[in-house]
Amino acid sequence: MELRQLEILSSVAESGSLTAAAKRCNLSQPAISQQIQALEDEIGEPLLIRRARGVDMTAAGRTVLEHAARLLAERDKLRDAFADRRELRHGRVAFGIIPTIAPYLLPQWLGPFRERHPGIAIAISESRTEDLISQLVEGSIEFAILSDVPEHDRQKWSLKVKELFREPLLLAAPSKHPLALRKAAPTPADLNAAELIHLKGGHCLSDRTLRLCKIREPDPGLQCDQLGTALSMVASGLGVTVVPKLATRNRAMDGIVVRPFSGKGMYRVIALMKRRDNKDSPAAAELLKQLSA
Repeated sequence: MELRQLEILSSVAESGSLTAAAKRCNLSQPAISQQIQALEDEIGEPLLIRRARGVDMTAAGRTVLEHAARLLAERDKLRDAFADRRELRHGRVAFGIIPTIAPYLLPQWLGPFRERHPGIAIAISESRTEDLISQLVEGSIEFAILSDVPEHDRQKWSLKVKELFREPLLLAAPSKHPLALRKAAPTPADLNAAELIHLKGGHCLSDRTLRLCKIREPDPGLQCDQLGTALSMVASGLGVTVVPKLATRNRAMDGIVVRPFSGKGMYRVIALMKRRDNKDSPAAAELLKQLSA
């Protein structure tokens, strides 16, 4: 049984004749008769009473029409729903983002999108890289914004990673610290484990910082969960830290001097991660287009 057959039967019932229904459906009368016959064969009962001047519905035909009306209405609703998705009137997009990017990227990215597309629901999962990979693989998010995806994870889970931009990593030091006062720009080698404030294990930013600065065993007493806390610790004179450039925008930096490092390599790659077999929903495609603009 096909929706097209039910649509033809409804047209026959509304017009009262096979000839009129054929015109409405852009089919020949024999084609209309063939579709009705196929439907009758599947139902096992006649659906029409054929008369000299038209047709009437049998009891079985009226029963089929009742169900056909509901099915065709649901089809129309489904078409409308996907039209709304395409036109971004309604829809939903779920994505993940790591905590060291979320507070700084989301306001400038999502604000304009929400203004243009208020009917799109947005679900955000803020988590570390390994958790976002799991969510992406299981399908609970469409994409993730993160940094430093291990190559073995890319291959194991067939992940596609696209570089979005490279963000400089900066030194944040107390205003009276020697690295803040000297004229020469700091280098990664200037940092030592005894005073490096760092994020707890599992944060890709912490892993990259320790690798670039060649620090294997940082002081566990100088670790924290958030960049905001790390900067507050710097302002309190507890040590120095390495922060991404986005984290220093629109933030009061009283008592802190932020300096770029000399040389190359002190940056992190901000990337978009998706499953290779995944096609973006219309809302996700538009949201990512705004991010790349």
